[in-house]
Amino acid sequence: MKVNCKKTLIVGILGIAMVVILVPILILAQPKGNGKGNGNGGKGFCDRLSTIYSKIDQRYANQSAKLEEKRNEIRSRIEERRQERNARFEEKQAKWDANRSEHFAKLEEKAETDEQKQAVTAFVKAVSEAIATRREAINEAIQEFREGVDEAKFSRRSSTDALINDFKEAVKAAIEKAEADCEGGVGPNTIRQNLRDDLKAAKEILKSDKQEIEQLRIQTESLIAAKKAAVKTAIDDFKTVLEEARDEFKAAIEEPGEEEEEEEEEEEEEEEEEEEEEEEEEEEEEEEEEEEEEEEEEA
Repeated sequence: MKVNCKKTLIVGILGIAMVVILVPILILAQPKGNGKGNGNGGKGFCDRLSTIYSKIDQRYANQSAKLEEKRNEIRSRIEERRQERNARFEEKQAKWDANRSEHFAKLEEKAETDEQKQAVTAFVKAVSEAIATRREAINEAIQEFREGVDEAKFSRRSSTDALINDFKEAVKAAIEKAEADCEGGVGPNTIRQNLRDDLKAAKEILKSDKQEIEQLRIQTESLIAAKKAAVKTAIDDFKTVLEEARDEFKAAIEEPGEEEEEEEEEEEEEEEEEEEEEEEEEEEEEEEEEEEEEEEEEA
């Protein structure tokens, strides 16, 4: 997917700029007839120069409007998906919390001595705090990731718009120079060749600067890596605290009965399921962000 995106980028935002602006000029720049002398062919060529940029400017405006509409559509879809993901994840967390409360209630019911009741209270407190810490860390990682992605996309869009505008201005300058040469009596073949050379130079600058913009994609990849590391750290820290809480709980109630062991196994399975769900949600978000990014590049 990523490879295809890079291959098709040339027909994306910057490709559109070259197609919209260059095609009519290159057609105009082709000599008619044998191209000798300064006859009617040269006069017709110079006459067309006076109107060609206004047509190019209109095409550019139309294409820019379509591009902005597509960008707004992508932004709206990203926000909608984020909200849906948040709601879905909150629903899952509510389910996990309900199941956990049920397990805690069973432990409290089975506690008989004061020592056992204190052990259950300490265990419930430790686990609840560990879960809250894990969720807060993961939520912070998600927020930082999303803000970083939004900032990178804004930077890329701004750089792309500036690049296209610079290219448009370079084309305008090339046409104005050709018009001045026409007024100055320069031969049409020379004007055409100079125009082609100027447009080729503008196109090469566009390609070179475009490669620098493509490097901004690395920012998203580094953001994904940072979020993965933060999520992994949060889960690993949680597992450490949970294991310590379980060991202290087992020591406090001495020998756990068969039912207590079953409760602990069920609780452990619930925690593993929650951790897996959290990781899957994050991977899904990363994939969707990359898909949206590729679609915007191809827009």
